[in-house]
Amino acid sequence: MTAAPIRSSMRQTQAAQQTTPSSPHTPQQQQRSLRSSFGGTASPVPSFRNEEDSVILEFGSRWLRAGFEGENSPMCVVGFGPEESRKAGDYRGWVRNREDDNIGHRPQFMKAEDWTRDLELWRMDIRDLDLGLVEDKIERAIREIYNKYLLTDAGSSRLVLVLPSIIPHPLLSTVLTTLFNRWRYPSISLLPSATMATAAAGLRSALVVDLGWEETIITGVYEYRELKIGRSIRAMRLLVQEMGKMLTKLANKNSHDKIPEDGVSVRLEYCEEVVCRLAWCKLNRENDVDSTRLDQDPAILSDRASGQVKQGSFPSGTVMISVPSPGDPNSSYMEVPLLSFAEPVERALFAAGFADCDLDDHDKPVQVLIYNTLLALPPDVRGSCMSRIIFTGGGSKIVGIRQRVMTDVESLVQKYGWSAIRGTSIDQQRQKLQELSINQSYRVQSQTASSPSHPSSARSSAEPSTQFAKGDEELDFVEQKLRRGNKDAKPFIQGVFRQVDSLGAWAGASLVTSLKIKGLVEIEREKYLQHGLAGASRDLDSHHHHVVDRRSGFNPSTSRPGGDRSSWTLGGWT
Repeated sequence: MTAAPIRSSMRQTQAAQQTTPSSPHTPQQQQRSLRSSFGGTASPVPSFRNEEDSVILEFGSRWLRAGFEGENSPMCVVGFGPEESRKAGDYRGWVRNREDDNIGHRPQFMKAEDWTRDLELWRMDIRDLDLGLVEDKIERAIREIYNKYLLTDAGSSRLVLVLPSIIPHPLLSTVLTTLFNRWRYPSISLLPSATMATAAAGLRSALVVDLGWEETIITGVYEYRELKIGRSIRAMRLLVQEMGKMLTKLANKNSHDKIPEDGVSVRLEYCEEVVCRLAWCKLNRENDVDSTRLDQDPAILSDRASGQVKQGSFPSGTVMISVPSPGDPNSSYMEVPLLSFAEPVERALFAAGFADCDLDDHDKPVQVLIYNTLLALPPDVRGSCMSRIIFTGGGSKIVGIRQRVMTDVESLVQKYGWSAIRGTSIDQQRQKLQELSINQSYRVQSQTASSPSHPSSARSSAEPSTQFAKGDEELDFVEQKLRRGNKDAKPFIQGVFRQVDSLGAWAGASLVTSLKIKGLVEIEREKYLQHGLAGASRDLDSHHHHVVDRRSGFNPSTSRPGGDRSSWTLGGWT
């Protein structure tokens, strides 16, 4: 047998083995169709991902979300609490203390502010903030993200940061300096959180209500631009503190020790679990207030448990639930009325029990803050934003919070209208105007009823109104042409309160970044290391005229000989 037939027979057997495998096997990677969540060509698996895919980081007061562009959700969420900041070999979180074994030990009280401070990365009030510690926490979190989740080289791809536009400049400078000094990122792009939440909802204009950890931020976005921002400290941190105070009173109701006014003795993990599982919001502040006070009375609860009080003497609809005891969650349970878990939400977010004169501009209730933000917008922008209200943040997950906020804002509009003028004299004047309008309508009806034999006069009086009505219905030729061209288009909803769901700021940034468009605020490494934030230009006119497409090599600034190639701007972060 010659060598040629042997080689041909070997090739035939190899081809037969490749076409018809004898056992189940995994197909080759080239045959897979790797598609992104948003329809791109990027792979959802990090090992098969394109090196040009940008990394998106969303910073918050407590959490850091990270992932690649083109995905609909982040790959990981990293916290900055004490448990996440432990070194290797530090097992203090799993060591049982002696105080845990002693049920009757004396509780140790802490101030509510110090009780929640260890969970935060930063605070907007940077007077007592250690920026060096913030820098170390950011560096550790990013190293953990790349080594455990992203599994790529840090600094090899473009980085996109999603940050609120009201972040202080020292914090922004700390974040950028840490990223540029620790890793060799070629450029970093900044995207505003509220605008990205609007883009994730498929909208161009919206009113974004961010019920975050430290602050509640209301942002009016119109055509992807932030026009008005309102802030209040009534957010989730204040809610956790109020819930901790309520649980402390329940845990020490049988104790003779004096409880400090701002003291908390329960564990923070237990309090956060109660907030996530049991916190809820009433539909109206005036309802069930007396029943809640009755349910919180320990004497009534003990009488009900012993059967001395009849069931009819309690308010209808009262529900008792069994929860782990705040003083000893691992061994005992206690009966608590469900209405008591709504009172911290009322006090923290809606300022129940506080007069309007006692509230400053920084601690306005959520519904008042939304109303004031809408009131400060122009009428046409206000009509677009009020019909597209987006709730984001951890506080938006509380049961009933969205419906309650929408109801309260509508009641404020019905009471005051879109006017910032308040006072007793203004209310009296409005009442007089309403009485005059009622009297005039009554006179017109009486005149038409008493003189039906003069149709000419009625026709003459009705002619001006019909003429005005016809004039209002007449449209110009441009509007008629647009309506003929867009017969299948949906009508533009405006001037009605309506809620819209969104995928969140991170998903919006992922969608916008996958379009491969260079943003307005893109900071290059060399320019920032030379001058820092002081090198940013405050002239935004030159940056609004063009948007550079990263998919092509054309840059309008290079085509103009007099263009300033070294200028960059902070945009909304100025």
